[in-house]
Amino acid sequence: MDQNRCMGLEAAGPQGVAPVLQPIALRMVELDWIRIIAFGVLVFFHAGVAFMPVAIPMTVNAEPSPTMMVIVTFLHEFRLSLLFFVSGMGVCFSFRHRSGKAFLVNRLRRLGIPLVFGVLVLVPPMVWIEKRYVGTFDGSLADLYLALFSSGTYPDGHLSWHHFWFVAYLLLMSLMLVPVIKWLQRPASVVWFARRLQGLATGASIYRVIIPLAFVELLLRAWFPGFRDLVHDWASFFHWFLILLTGYAFASHTPLLERAAHGCWSSTGLAMACSMVLFLLFYDAVNGALDPRLGPLPLWLDYVFYCLLRMANVWCWLLALLGLSLRYLHADGPALKYLNDAVYPLFCLHLPVMVAWESVLLPLELSVAAKYSLLTVATVVSTLLVYELLVRRSDLFGLLLGRQR
Repeated sequence: MDQNRCMGLEAAGPQGVAPVLQPIALRMVELDWIRIIAFGVLVFFHAGVAFMPVAIPMTVNAEPSPTMMVIVTFLHEFRLSLLFFVSGMGVCFSFRHRSGKAFLVNRLRRLGIPLVFGVLVLVPPMVWIEKRYVGTFDGSLADLYLALFSSGTYPDGHLSWHHFWFVAYLLLMSLMLVPVIKWLQRPASVVWFARRLQGLATGASIYRVIIPLAFVELLLRAWFPGFRDLVHDWASFFHWFLILLTGYAFASHTPLLERAAHGCWSSTGLAMACSMVLFLLFYDAVNGALDPRLGPLPLWLDYVFYCLLRMANVWCWLLALLGLSLRYLHADGPALKYLNDAVYPLFCLHLPVMVAWESVLLPLELSVAAKYSLLTVATVVSTLLVYELLVRRSDLFGLLLGRQR
């Protein structure tokens, strides 16, 4: 990384001088790329979900694919954490030149408006296609809308936020972050924060993040295995909240990014080893999921080892992907700017478009490889066309889908 792009003073001054934060520049192409990759992988992940035995969305292939089941399970272990980590870095950028009030107004505009628009406009047609596909609803789209608020919540009812759960969680976490960030900005807190981050950027200390992640997992996962409705998802919620805070911390202190870049291949090796052990000991090939009950030890020991291993796996993959991006993704230009502006609207649009294509492509007599390829290409092309012809050319749709202005 180019140290000339860093803002602030050296992380560690002369002996006896308190350490100071060294936040990164407001724009780094390497971090733009990892943001694009983090959101872009959702297309390939969600296309793979269509070949799971049971999944949400419910538009799945008649025959599941064992290969896709492994790929989806592997990506599921860290893909959402990567999204929240990148979002935490974005929070740091956004808060740097805004007051707490201005930050909240920005979050409500970029998250709250797309959330309402998504739940009321984009998701109902997707639910309608799903339910007609599986045969649980035979009415028109207008009939579904008329029963939207009286039928109950998805999957039994029609009201759902589908992939917009991520936007809702991120909005709530943003509200929670404001007092935390304001406390970290106090003079006494800045010194404490800088000292902690300086220690984390030293040697193998960067892997200590696994400890609080594992603590949350051990404490909450057995009670809240997770469905994206907040009420039954507190293990995942606090896991992602910690990841969000960690992303904020990394954007606040350049030496942490330098340490991730320097150790990217070590982190990659550790991540691959963690994933291999997870799948060898805990993978359920029938359901395409990891299950701590499959381990060779007594259940409580398996649960402890499983939680520790999963959190090590998550953190090592985050460090690996972050470090590799910082080390090798330096290309800048019009394509990067276009994708960076488009990535959030594309996130909002991709799943409704994909579900529509699934209802057409999955019933065809084609191989899994052909269906998957057609599904991903059709989704990417169609979503980009909607973005280019509608969202990019309309201030109204840009606002409704959170496009940067």
